[in-house]
Amino acid sequence: MRGRKSDSNASSGGVTIQLHLVGVVIFSLALIVASALVTYGLTNFRNKSSDMNFPAGSNSRVTLDGIVETEMTNVPSWGQLSVRDIDLEQPDEYVGYETTTNRVERWTFAGMKPDAVRALMKSCGLLEQQITRALSPERMASDATGTVIVPDADLIFSLAPEVRSKLYVELGKLGSNQFMEFPFCFPGDSFDRWFSDGKVDAATMALLKKTVYPRGNAKCFSDLEIVLQQLPDELARTKLVKALSHQSALLMGIRVWPDTDIDKLIGYWTWPRGVRLMDVRPLLESLKRRPNGGYVSVVYFLPPFARQRLYTYPLPSQPGDPVMDCHWSTMNFFNETPDNHFSDPVYTANYIKTNYYQIAQPSAYGDIIFLLDNDGNAIHSAVYLADDIVFTKNGNNFAQPWMLMHLKNLLAEYTTDAAPRIAIYRNRNW
Repeated sequence: MRGRKSDSNASSGGVTIQLHLVGVVIFSLALIVASALVTYGLTNFRNKSSDMNFPAGSNSRVTLDGIVETEMTNVPSWGQLSVRDIDLEQPDEYVGYETTTNRVERWTFAGMKPDAVRALMKSCGLLEQQITRALSPERMASDATGTVIVPDADLIFSLAPEVRSKLYVELGKLGSNQFMEFPFCFPGDSFDRWFSDGKVDAATMALLKKTVYPRGNAKCFSDLEIVLQQLPDELARTKLVKALSHQSALLMGIRVWPDTDIDKLIGYWTWPRGVRLMDVRPLLESLKRRPNGGYVSVVYFLPPFARQRLYTYPLPSQPGDPVMDCHWSTMNFFNETPDNHFSDPVYTANYIKTNYYQIAQPSAYGDIIFLLDNDGNAIHSAVYLADDIVFTKNGNNFAQPWMLMHLKNLLAEYTTDAAPRIAIYRNRNW
């Protein structure tokens, strides 16, 4: 705030305010008017508040940001949740890894001969001239392992959104096309909302609009290498990568009112191995003693593994490091020391068969949620916390943070031509 320069003739003891008689009269009238306005404002606020339809006998209050919060009457075992949307972006230190323009976009058709690739492209809706361009000798190489196509910018930008969607879904199934298997994904209208405030310039936005494609109710983007090559400078490339690293996550807290049953709440969050009773009871009891209660972050109810990692990005991996993917994160959720055997899918599958049993719906803190493809393969896993909220890491690289999400949004992230099936497991030893 800008301050007024002090008069050089003012005494050193403080600021002297000099008022003439007319000034005193005007000043007094101003005070009377201001007092009346404040009184009116408070009365009007009370009247408006009294008109709100609050349940009889409930606790209610208006927060500083104008949100009316009311105590729930039938509180679930996990307590009254307070959930806010937040947006995460990749740290600046990591963005430079992705802005290089010397990488080439490749479509890898593992185990497929050119004739099979042609048939697949045709089934996805590519035009004959597009297929001919893709399979031309200067863009295609084929051997016993399969066929690889290096598409040029003209071919990439000529694909219609629905055609791109079908083709990239098929490429994502083949295991060698990272950005097709794990595209930048924006559920619902989040793409339009996120890019509506000038995060990238108009030229970059035009390129994005040419290459985004639908998957379920989400918009996805996979052509990073080609688009980066079209951008004129490092600043534009950095802005794009920074914006694409956007992740929609949740902040979650638990509302404690003066009459909250904290024994019920503690019973949910300390089972099976969430937190120790002695670590959370003093905090909850202190909130109960406040006139309007208060909030406690869900972080206090997470085990050390999750508490230390939530909303953070892993360091870039070194040779010999475990693959810190979703399964590694899920299976280590309650482990004080991570077990790196969970980087091995075979080990993890056998561990699940031995130590877990399947249930119909997630209902207890620590249940494991697996998303399955059409062949029954687990393409993702997450840990159930409460309501429809999960702890997750969406990817196996350092560009993906650990975070909280709504289950419906997680499903949208992994929807290709159809939504994945869900399988729920619970530890048989709990």
